Amino acid sequence: MLRRWAIVAAALIAIGGFEPFYYRVFFLDRARTRVMLTELPFSKTPHLRDFYLDVRARTKPGDTIAIASRYTKWDGGYDYVYARSLYILSGRHILALLDPQDRPHPEKLAGADYVAAYQGEPQIPNFATVWRGPYGSLLRRQR
Repeated sequence: MLRRWAIVAAALIAIGGFEPFYYRVFFLDRARTRVMLTELPFSKTPHLRDFYLDVRARTKPGDTIAIASRYTKWDGGYDYVYARSLYILSGRHILALLDPQDRPHPEKLAGADYVAAYQGEPQIPNFATVWRGPYGSLLRRQR
């Protein structure tokens, strides 16, 4: 009798734990889902992914890129913009110009080859704009 209750309990747990998604996953529109999941991490910042793809196409692995943004608070958007750059710009050294205490660090520009400015085109001494797109600009150190 105890064995029978154990089998019933196991069956009820399995039925209760079943999610319809486990079945639907086999019938998803894969192309549409791929696009949606690719864009999902960038949903808070319109066109940030497109901007970083453009920056990636114009820089090479090993370059040092400082991230500039119109966001002046770490938790107010800069952290998000900076963190997303680490994925798309992998292979490049990425510098944050703002720290988690919201202190700017312009001295880090001394080690940067480029400045990727999301939604802006800052005027920075010793840097010249080499590319301007609809979502930001890329500045290169003048030598």
